[in-house]
Amino acid sequence: MHVSKHMLPKRGMRRDGIGAPQHRRVSLKKTLLTLCLLGGLSVHAAAAQPNVIVIMADDLGYADVGFQGCKDIATPNIDKLAAAGARFTRGYVTGNMCGPCRAGFLTGRIQSTFGFYVNCNQVLNPQQGLPAKIKTIGHFMQDQGYVTGGVGKWHMGTADHQHPNEMGFSDWYGFLGGGLMYFPLDHPSYEGRFQTMKRPWSLRDMQHTMPMLHNRTPVRWEQYLTRELTDGSIRFIEKNRDKPFFLFVSYNAPHEYLEAPEETIAKYPPDAMTKVPGVPPKSRSVYAAMVDEMDQGIGRLMASLDKLGLTENTVVWFLSDHGGLKRTSDNRPLRGAKGNSYEGGLRVPLVVRWPDRIKAGTVLDHPVTSLDIGATSLALAGGDIQKAGLHGKDLTRYMTGQSNQPPHDVLYWHTGRDHTDETGVVLEGEFKLLIQKGRVELFNLKDDPSESTNLASAQDERAKRMLDQWKEWSKACKPALWNAGKQDGNAYQYADYDWLKGSPHYKATGN
Repeated sequence: MHVSKHMLPKRGMRRDGIGAPQHRRVSLKKTLLTLCLLGGLSVHAAAAQPNVIVIMADDLGYADVGFQGCKDIATPNIDKLAAAGARFTRGYVTGNMCGPCRAGFLTGRIQSTFGFYVNCNQVLNPQQGLPAKIKTIGHFMQDQGYVTGGVGKWHMGTADHQHPNEMGFSDWYGFLGGGLMYFPLDHPSYEGRFQTMKRPWSLRDMQHTMPMLHNRTPVRWEQYLTRELTDGSIRFIEKNRDKPFFLFVSYNAPHEYLEAPEETIAKYPPDAMTKVPGVPPKSRSVYAAMVDEMDQGIGRLMASLDKLGLTENTVVWFLSDHGGLKRTSDNRPLRGAKGNSYEGGLRVPLVVRWPDRIKAGTVLDHPVTSLDIGATSLALAGGDIQKAGLHGKDLTRYMTGQSNQPPHDVLYWHTGRDHTDETGVVLEGEFKLLIQKGRVELFNLKDDPSESTNLASAQDERAKRMLDQWKEWSKACKPALWNAGKQDGNAYQYADYDWLKGSPHYKATGN
């Protein structure tokens, strides 16, 4: 991407452009202080461009971290983040499945507005994933002079035009599929399974056996995946400590397959785990170990910021990509889980830490979405959200206590499989309308956070108005980028990308 020189602020240059001679700096400082007193502007608006780190868990349950009330899984480092910053009690993502949610977050746009409705079900199909030339938050942060990095899960397609390096990330360490085995494929525990796999591969095995890459080069790794991704994140921070950076830490944990080091699993005996309906205690045990390993990794990340003196000028976000999986996670008291649009599928743990700017222990109750992370990051970097076409809102004033106004009046979701599938959600204040299978459900989330009482009949006028609103909004939804129907299991089992060499999915053209 070409970036004009005048668009690249020097490290330490303030967002108001202060880089002027000394006599001008004094005048500008006085002007800024006057504006702060008269208009309630933040003194920190003149600070250097902050670094931004977004840590995203995969399939983490709403109630599976300590600050959300979890009793059986230790998450001291995530809890410390929440205690040191702000916790959003109504943090939402843009969909209930991995691919659509991530497409929304990465582009900063509601994914149905560009036709991304479902997960890629053919990993090596170049038609599935992000469309060519779409811009991401990585691109927009690069435009502001940021070094952009990503670590871990991509899940946005494997074609050349979909590679993270082409999608706004100058440095990528991770895998392009929708998951990865937690140990290298030749690990003794797999007993050669992935070297002798019968063809065709299953979708999950295809997704989870892509190579680990540093940019476009396959790399050898030898430790537990979560630890490896943490190491990659720390390397990026150390390398770019003297530049403004944006880092997306996309952990695979605690997404299935359920795997963890034996010593960590031993900390969580099955009979000591919280009894969650539908979750086998043994599964809960391994899942807990996976969350524990991720928490340890986050602790190491925060320690690296402390060591390098970067903590004060780094905004750190933590969230899950969507609600927890029903057979592993605890989403209570919310109803539902990954794959549906009740609160348990769309509402996630969400925190942000920014020392001295966000008061420790802040609790924020108005609804926000993962789209707001990209918008806020771009605003803090000095960019223009509207010009970029982002759908999120700048939360700076809200999360720093300068405003208590709701960032959003209404939120919309399209969760159907294509633009003709009338399935979705409208959230207006405390009222939520769920549209699915030809019927609507209306809930008052303040009185009924578990969505147990359908008010659609009792408040039929409100339900009809909200449904009409959703239908009008959904006119902007675009046709699906690819057909989500059943696909030929033998199709797209192999490709000839250089980065696939050495993996079980490489096949030279013509073979």
